[in-house]
Amino acid sequence: MADIDTDRLGSCPKCGGAFESVRVGPYTVDRCSMCGGLWLDERELERVLAMDHRALKKKRADTDPGASKSGKMGKCPRCGGTLIKLANLRANVTTDSCSVCYGIFLDADELDAFDHPNLAGRIGQLLRKLIGRH
Repeated sequence: MADIDTDRLGSCPKCGGAFESVRVGPYTVDRCSMCGGLWLDERELERVLAMDHRALKKKRADTDPGASKSGKMGKCPRCGGTLIKLANLRANVTTDSCSVCYGIFLDADELDAFDHPNLAGRIGQLLRKLIGRH
């Protein structure tokens, strides 16, 4: 089960809402209390995907993913750097990544896409298994 506590981080780049820390297993990630977007620091996405993250998804019900549909992205909530759009071949999702600290912002529903990898993601999984990197 995820435990929530407050943590100081800049505002959500999508809707301007405040982030709260959400504990998922041994990791803590930042979730916007308004739109449900996730801020993941460098390499946190891999850690979250490697474990059962259903508790994190359940918390999405407490938010309004439609809070901002403007498509405008603000600055990185961690360092103020510029967010750039990057295609994630594993899940056929375009994420917003900081060009300075390499953190990633996921819209509320984008985490779901990683549960259903596309062909490139499946090939990557197969190759990792073949070379012994699980």
